[in-house]
Amino acid sequence: MNRRQSAIQYTAHIYQIYIAAAPEQVWSAITESEWTRRYFHATEFVEPPQPGQPYRTIVADGQPAVDGMIEEMHDHPPVEFPVASSRPGYTLYDPDLEREPPSRVEWTVEWAGDGLTRVRLVHSNLEQSPLTWGNRQRRVGLDSGQL
Repeated sequence: MNRRQSAIQYTAHIYQIYIAAAPEQVWSAITESEWTRRYFHATEFVEPPQPGQPYRTIVADGQPAVDGMIEEMHDHPPVEFPVASSRPGYTLYDPDLEREPPSRVEWTVEWAGDGLTRVRLVHSNLEQSPLTWGNRQRRVGLDSGQL
């Protein structure tokens, strides 16, 4: 077995952060365009996300950013917001990323005590998506500035 064959294959990025805000505030920052424009790469939802429904996010100039499907969504702590792509071409803001297979993003928001909320983001199904993998390493999800 050569060095390349013995390498561990990572297929998910996992981010976890504690934010000094209530879970409801953090949830709003993830799901409401008023907040996503400020805290999530200046993107916004075209329509509010709904469980079992497709969604699209766009960037400031109206160009598409991401298409996906909300698999499930809970509105009480712990809040889970699993999102899975609804079609190949999940990422729309970059033609090279658009050609990669769809990936899955799952947000979990839960009260952590002492005025803190834990946010856990798992971006998975990246086995065949080396560009998305590399892009995630450069762009850590939520900007945890003041909510």
